Amino acid sequence: MSEFRRIQEQWSRWLRDPFQAEPPQGEARRLKVYQRLVHNNIESFITRGFPVLFSTFTNEQEREILQSFIAQHHSKSPLFSEIGAEFTEFLAIYEASWLPEWSYQLALYERMELEVYHYDSACFQPPLHVALDASGWQVNPSLQWHAFDYPVHTIQPDVTPNEPLNQPCYLAVYRVDQMQNGNLESNVKFLQLNAVTMLFVDYLLQCSSSTLAEAADYLSSQLPQFTKEQLYQGLLATVPELYQRAMLFPSSN
Repeated sequence: MSEFRRIQEQWSRWLRDPFQAEPPQGEARRLKVYQRLVHNNIESFITRGFPVLFSTFTNEQEREILQSFIAQHHSKSPLFSEIGAEFTEFLAIYEASWLPEWSYQLALYERMELEVYHYDSACFQPPLHVALDASGWQVNPSLQWHAFDYPVHTIQPDVTPNEPLNQPCYLAVYRVDQMQNGNLESNVKFLQLNAVTMLFVDYLLQCSSSTLAEAADYLSSQLPQFTKEQLYQGLLATVPELYQRAMLFPSSN
């Protein structure tokens, strides 16, 4: 190992866990300033990205989990903007007696909101110029969804679940862009969907530009308790609301 590499690794070990690793050579005061700067930057990125999650922790719990993340997690990305995603991965395997079971899922939900807000393409709702059943349909390109075992969208410091839901909670998060007085206005939207609607949305994510008839045909193969006609009529009733909410876009007019 080269001397430069040895010094790098010594610095890394000490920055991760200054209580266990030997400090590198240098003036103690300056080392402490650098260490505090690195830790404060990382901790700031994380706590700002998960405001609801950290509002449920005590100061001691917050300090413990942040120090554990810095000391134990080996990030795949060098970008500060990806620290939130790295922290979410860390929470999936982190164990502490005080950590609620729903913590990882809440972090995942909050991360979805941030990623949707920073989605790198415009999300303007196109007009619908043909009949509903004649158009192909696609999902708002910014949309993310997940099936949660806990009602993460209702969690607050004084409102936390004690046990999982009997049925999964399907939550979709997406962004809607509009021009207001010459300025771009972006808003993140949240929507809870039932299992059938979520299956329909997931189908469109895989088969963009499908018509309602094509979607009903697919759904009937997945939901044999319903006829194709029942599912088709259900889509005719559901899609206008999803279009009005800018969750679905017509893909051909």
